[in-house]
Amino acid sequence: MNATSGKDGPKDAPAGRRPAGRDEARREKAAAARAAEAAHARRRQRIIIASVAVAVLALVGVIGFAVQSSRTGATPVVLPANATGSDNGIVVGTAKAPVTVDFYEDFQCPICENLETSLGPTVQQLIDAGKIKAVYHMMSFLGPESVRAANAAAAAAQESRFKEYHDVLYANQPPERTGGFTNTTLTELGGKVGLTSATFTDAVNNGTYNGYVAKVEDDASKRGVNGTPTVFVNGSQLAAQALTVDGFTAAVAGAAR
Repeated sequence: MNATSGKDGPKDAPAGRRPAGRDEARREKAAAARAAEAAHARRRQRIIIASVAVAVLALVGVIGFAVQSSRTGATPVVLPANATGSDNGIVVGTAKAPVTVDFYEDFQCPICENLETSLGPTVQQLIDAGKIKAVYHMMSFLGPESVRAANAAAAAAQESRFKEYHDVLYANQPPERTGGFTNTTLTELGGKVGLTSATFTDAVNNGTYNGYVAKVEDDASKRGVNGTPTVFVNGSQLAAQALTVDGFTAAVAGAAR
């Protein structure tokens, strides 16, 4: 007898095969599961990326704070007396002088020494006559010797002997980057202008004003000063060819009008 349930009834499914509807349901369920897993993986990836970005920003902030702290903490900015000019330049002369002259110099710079030799007496005469107020910004871009000399000059300013010490350093300038401006030498040169106190000697040896020296360098860079000597008369920079006695006195006379 045939294995049928009747003339119009369905035949039994062949052995080993599932109905088509059941297979389709399984495929849909599997596809849905894969889609859900993929969506979960994408969400997890976005969370990880966002977390890493936040961590990196936090680390950058910590590093920036640490660098800034090291700059301000390791080398505190101690302003010497008379550092009241533009960008805390050291002022020499009467505050009421009609013309302000900013000098940017480096004690190791041979061209600065040439300028001091040729123009220095005229500058001093104009200071003494009350015609100019000189503001000195001692740069330190030629290395450790420049830093030591600028620090020593700031220590001299603290004892109201900056200009005297400034002049004696140029009068005894060693060849550039030869190790001539040691702390011992700087202290001995101080003795030539009456700087013999323990306060001066300690400031030279301890680098008391190194933070101030670094600030002067940074402020000069922000002003666009990228070489020495650089001279401004009432805020206007003099051309190199004007750095002569005639050129300088003419610039001062013009600024005083």
